[in-house]
Amino acid sequence: MANTISGAKQVMDIRKNKDGISGAESNEQQRKWSRDFLQQKANDSTANYDPTRVHLNFEVTKGGKIQPIDTSRTIGQKMNDILEARGIPNPNARKDVKRKQNILAQFIFGGNRKRMHEIAFGDQKVDLSKGADNSNITRKEGIEKWALDVYRFVCRKFGEENIVSFYVHLDEINPHIHCALLPVDPNRNRISWRFRFGEGKKEEQERFHQLHTDFSIEVNLQWGLERGNSTRETKAKNRSMEQYKSDLVRDVQKLEDTVEGLKKQIATEERKRKSFTTMIENLQKHKEEIEAELDELGKLLGVEGQNPEELVKKINKLRKEMETVNSKLDERKQMLDNTIALLTQAKEKLDQMKAEETDTSVKIDDLKKQHAHLLATVNDNVRVEAERVIANINGTFYKMMSEAFEPVLDSLDRDQRDALHESGFYDLADKANDVIGTALLLAINYVNEATQYAESHGGGGGGSMSGWGRKKDDDDDQWWRRCIRQAAAMMKPGLRRSRGR
Repeated sequence: MANTISGAKQVMDIRKNKDGISGAESNEQQRKWSRDFLQQKANDSTANYDPTRVHLNFEVTKGGKIQPIDTSRTIGQKMNDILEARGIPNPNARKDVKRKQNILAQFIFGGNRKRMHEIAFGDQKVDLSKGADNSNITRKEGIEKWALDVYRFVCRKFGEENIVSFYVHLDEINPHIHCALLPVDPNRNRISWRFRFGEGKKEEQERFHQLHTDFSIEVNLQWGLERGNSTRETKAKNRSMEQYKSDLVRDVQKLEDTVEGLKKQIATEERKRKSFTTMIENLQKHKEEIEAELDELGKLLGVEGQNPEELVKKINKLRKEMETVNSKLDERKQMLDNTIALLTQAKEKLDQMKAEETDTSVKIDDLKKQHAHLLATVNDNVRVEAERVIANINGTFYKMMSEAFEPVLDSLDRDQRDALHESGFYDLADKANDVIGTALLLAINYVNEATQYAESHGGGGGGSMSGWGRKKDDDDDQWWRRCIRQAAAMMKPGLRRSRGR
């Protein structure tokens, strides 16, 4: 049986793509970088690339062939070659296109870091500290087998001919797969997101939900990874990318490290223990019934008037059934042993956590490192999204500065200085860098950390933040503006709110 880690969850993220994969993103997935550029990336405090493990990366190609990543063609070129060879038009390539369609599904497959490291590196210890030399680390067969299982799963569900790229990254904190897929309707030989993933949000959610379940059953359970909780089960609302970054990391990486998560894990294992115990009792009872029936049939052999051939058939049938029962008994007993071991481990960890005092205060410098670490743990796309957030916040910030100053540009008498105050210019300009820093934390939904940051830089905290978050109808520009306005308010001197420990 596969190794099992308490609370080890699978990851399968699906993202819609209307624009295709850019050259920069393609280079990143393929690691088509010069040595100097790779080193520059490795030295970036917000990145998590390890140049000494790049050679461990690989791709899976047609027929389930494992090979080094081919960088001779970009992902975009590979996609266009597939479409051209099959005579499938790109619906977004038309000059008169008014509304772009989803032309790619981008999957990321992964799971609990500890379990993924066991699959990829065995008992080798990878040093995840910045600048560490892991050139002695080798790739284990397990990660190739897991990747092939995932590849075959995608082939079964969507067709191998629709896979554009399938890259396995082992040079980051958490081993994972990037897969780009064309959502093709084979009946009409055209791209159709609706055909593959459903028409409307409800049907799409149902298909995603079933896909997660199938992925768990068909692939990950045998690798010691459990199905993650879906939005249908948790009743969670659709999340923005900013919410996703924190929520996914929390669900996958932190569940086993929280008291509440351990309590849920213990309750789950208790239910499993009772279930397996009942199964074993029922199988044992069935085994005894078969044995009794075999004894009766054995006594009838040689008795006058009995058909010996018919009796032998019944005996053979019962013996085969006995073999099945014995096999199930052994399997259920093994599952029970594993469950008891996990239960004991979870209870010991819970007792340990209760005995320890946890310091809930977080220093800002540590927060930044933790944030970069969490982004890297999820996947590369999250880091790219964070950089996009920073760029957009900066751009919007300076746009707002210009707009705020424009009404009083021609003169600076007293009335107009008052107008500057009212327009928010001084609030934004007084501590520009601190406002941007606070706005960034708000934009990725680290509300408590944003408050700590503002207060540590001389702000008053901005009052109650109850209900803070991106509104359903906010577009990107509206969201950046709300974050910046709130950040400016939080940087104003004032009475700081108290926080209990």
